[in-house]
Amino acid sequence: MGRHLFRGEDAVTSRTFAAALACAIALVPPGSAAAEAQSAAASRPLRSVKSDAPAFIHHAGPELIELVLPAGESQYERFRAAYLTPGGRLWLETVYERSRPYASYIQERIRYYGVPNELFFLPFIESEYSAKAVSRSGASGLWQFMRNSTGGYDMRMDEWIDERRDFMKSTDAALRKLRYNYERFGDWLLAIAAYNCGAGAMEKAIKAGGSHDYWLLRDRGLLPGETASYIPKFLAVVSVAMHGGRNGLVPSWTPSIDWVRVPLDRPVDISMLASLSGVPLEIMKAGNQELRFGVTPPEGRYSVKVPAGMKAGVEKTIASRDVLMNVYLHQVRSGDTVSALAKHYEVPVAMIARMNPGLDADRIRIGQSIVVPAFKEKKPYVAEAKPGDTLSFSGRYTVAKGDTLWGISLRYGVQPEVLATRNGMNLTSVLHEGLSLLVPILE
Repeated sequence: MGRHLFRGEDAVTSRTFAAALACAIALVPPGSAAAEAQSAAASRPLRSVKSDAPAFIHHAGPELIELVLPAGESQYERFRAAYLTPGGRLWLETVYERSRPYASYIQERIRYYGVPNELFFLPFIESEYSAKAVSRSGASGLWQFMRNSTGGYDMRMDEWIDERRDFMKSTDAALRKLRYNYERFGDWLLAIAAYNCGAGAMEKAIKAGGSHDYWLLRDRGLLPGETASYIPKFLAVVSVAMHGGRNGLVPSWTPSIDWVRVPLDRPVDISMLASLSGVPLEIMKAGNQELRFGVTPPEGRYSVKVPAGMKAGVEKTIASRDVLMNVYLHQVRSGDTVSALAKHYEVPVAMIARMNPGLDADRIRIGQSIVVPAFKEKKPYVAEAKPGDTLSFSGRYTVAKGDTLWGISLRYGVQPEVLATRNGMNLTSVLHEGLSLLVPILE
């Protein structure tokens, strides 16, 4: 459409120029020097030099690839050919679409750290741009961090959170690591390869090969097998996907998201927060994949990531003090244990403890209320029946001065809450002297 507009403007400009030239000629006296000059100019063609179209075969202009693509290298060409098949193109389009929620942030951080734009495509081969991806070796997140490789990057990993899946923290950590590798080895291919095999292994290969040339080290068999194919595969993805339109990829029109952090003062269930604030649940989940159970940590000091345009609605919902956490409230009965509650509701004991400040998991009291995170839909917990629960309460006992439910329950060998329940009472009820209670008949 742009070319047609330019042609239209050129046509308008040409007609305007011709009209102005005619008026000018009409105003010049015949036979004058000016008239002769005009006549000579009119006899010359408007263009004396042929103007060819730009050499680019695509309207986007020249390619902006910084890394050198190894055209002709056999492994690279095999990968490239695979990505150019219908199935390969579909895979690239699918991963590209999956990257859209994170693209804006990652590209901004690439500019911030001053690293090659091609690094945007590294998660294509690391995780297929899935923040939930976990490798066979236990690496996790978009950038596939191992547990032992997160030191110095301020990543929290506990029963609530795995920040290797936090797209912001993991992106910054990955780009910092890659930048460090480049400063250490002085070459981007070595830096990227070291991201795969580790800086120590790369240092060893360089020392053994006496070279900082990735291709030379690879051809000499000094790199691990996976790393030997890592760079050809990555560069093949770059060669096809970085300018996808030229390679037959259908472009994605899904806009990326500008994310902002909103601090919390209490734990929330992000599905409830999304529902009440109007943020689509799939977007809320995409921005906060580090939350193992979709619930922010119990201490409350956390920030959720939301689209910038929806920040006000989220802040308003948080300020409303509405309940933003699904929980079960369990009242302790005789025989209950925290471990039994945890097993029934399928949550770690540590989570129950954190949701109940001051709770001593080994010393819970009958009648005590315990908050349990509701991660799954469950029926109320009921402890297995004890022998006393099935006794026939056909006897009578008259309360004497000083009696308590606890003392009477011990005398008849039943649980105190069972005795209370059978008599329409609770454990805090006051016994009056002379009151008649139903009790089991002792043999």
